Amino acid sequence: LLATVSIAAPPRPAHAQAVTAQNADRFFRLEYAPGTDRRGRPVVSGYAYLNATGQGAARMRLLVETLDPPRRPVGSQIAYVDEDIVLGARNYFEVRPATPGAAYRVSVHSADWVKAGGGSGM
Repeated sequence: LLATVSIAAPPRPAHAQAVTAQNADRFFRLEYAPGTDRRGRPVVSGYAYLNATGQGAARMRLLVETLDPPRRPVGSQIAYVDEDIVLGARNYFEVRPATPGAAYRVSVHSADWVKAGGGSGM
């Protein structure tokens, strides 16, 4: 009796997001300012930049915090950057804060690394 045994490769582990709120400052720089849209509603807009690295980033999430006059957070939300982030590019973002205020703080909450040259393919 002959039996054929196939040995499958073990499943590849799911890749965790390499960019977190704790390490994002090493990889990204943000410029942003409050303003209003064409209808007069508050917005926070700016650009995300990728520091030198051999990879690009996709699915960037930003933490947008509304600050009170003593600069304490009174509201927050997660916003998404629509484009992949590549070295040397300015990647525009615009967010309408869920909690309008006089001041805002924007930071990178998370992102996923992708091969340089674009695409968020997995």
